[in-house]
Amino acid sequence: MMTLEQILEDIKSPRVKKCILDSDMYNEVDDQYAFAYCLASDKVDLLSVNAAPFHNEKSSSFEDGMYKSFDETMHILDLCNMSLPVYKGATKRISDNKDHLPVDSEGARNIIKTVKESDEIVYVMSIGTCVDVVSAYLLDPSIAENMCVIWLGGTCLDHPHASEFNLCQDFKASQLLFDLDIPLVMVPCSDHGAKELVAFKHDLDAHIKGDRKAQVFFRDEFPLYSINEPSYEGYGEWNRILWDVSVPGIITVPSAYELNIIPAPILADSYKYEFDDSRRKIIYMEKLNREVILKDCFENISKL
Repeated sequence: MMTLEQILEDIKSPRVKKCILDSDMYNEVDDQYAFAYCLASDKVDLLSVNAAPFHNEKSSSFEDGMYKSFDETMHILDLCNMSLPVYKGATKRISDNKDHLPVDSEGARNIIKTVKESDEIVYVMSIGTCVDVVSAYLLDPSIAENMCVIWLGGTCLDHPHASEFNLCQDFKASQLLFDLDIPLVMVPCSDHGAKELVAFKHDLDAHIKGDRKAQVFFRDEFPLYSINEPSYEGYGEWNRILWDVSVPGIITVPSAYELNIIPAPILADSYKYEFDDSRRKIIYMEKLNREVILKDCFENISKL
């Protein structure tokens, strides 16, 4: 198993990284931009995509969210005229069973198979609930030898509570992700975390050039489809927080991030963080550079 120091050095290297994307693709507009970023970047060797589940006003159930994510993943691949293996993720939560057993799925098995067959470390980019990656580890803990999970979830560690959408979708899976021996890069959402990635329509116009189908979609059409999603008011133009873009950005422009090795926080049942310096270590994203990441994302998408 690579040490965290070696993983951090590898992340910062120019080497092309083998990756799996685990995404609740239908949940918000940011998933599609993150996916397109992965497809376009020459720093990411995207091997496959897992459709992650979610449950909110856009889905009738956790399972329905996964199927909607699967369909949306296929839609984006078609839009970009690209082909890639896509696997169905979990249909229920680890939290749903009292013994906290893994949820077996195509997605979890895809992670296991890919990692075990790879001759180098595989980065699993998890931009939704972490149920698939935690289940994969519980089904076969040996994958920790050749895998690192980059997870967007939780709040910044100095926040008064840890409650956040991805973390809460399967709370027990999130607790296990911090507790188990899974090499982890935590990308928090709140405050100085991924919440900083506010994109405006003028950002899209400035960096996504051309009139090919994907370029027009991500620059001109998709913002109209997402018009009713949450945004910052008072700016006079379309804007969205592209939370999920923060995860592939770590692979493509690592210099735009401050990454530090710290003891893993304890995710208490009270939805608050607790701390113990004797805990196992993780890599934690302290802060990021909005301008550099969004520019790199949109300029890559412009190549599609």
